[in-house]
Amino acid sequence: MIYGYDLKNNILYMDEYQVPAYDIETNEMGVCSACGASLLSISYHSFDDKLIIVDTCPGCNSIYAHVYNTDWTWLDEIVISHFFSENNQGGDGGSGIIKERVGASVSFQLLNSIPMKQLQTIFSPAEINAMFARAKGDECIRQYLYNARKKYGTFDDVFGITINV
Repeated sequence: MIYGYDLKNNILYMDEYQVPAYDIETNEMGVCSACGASLLSISYHSFDDKLIIVDTCPGCNSIYAHVYNTDWTWLDEIVISHFFSENNQGGDGGSGIIKERVGASVSFQLLNSIPMKQLQTIFSPAEINAMFARAKGDECIRQYLYNARKKYGTFDDVFGITINV
């Protein structure tokens, strides 16, 4: 399942579902599993029989979805690797919202939602260009894409973001 979050409109994306927040409140939610800093809630969502709290880590800028049942028993922690804000709008023309969910456009939008600073930490400029070209369905230099793909695991280990382009 692909998870995404629109920071501007507080909408949680779960595959094809858009789940708007029923409450927006900032509370301390625990400790970040990546860096140990305190997590702060952004929004609260209800989906099926689950309550989902989206929270952020001010230490490493990670965004998580913490899933609970209706009795507030913790079920799961999900790293939200694709998020959108006013400054990072996912390449969709400025709305900050995923509009399509098929084909290369989704790959491009999701890849474009990753902060460039994170990409530049692991990948060379040529590898980044090749990944974006491939995600858009354009021609790319295979060797650079091949080199980038060898680093996907490292990127996932460091940032908790899975790339599959």
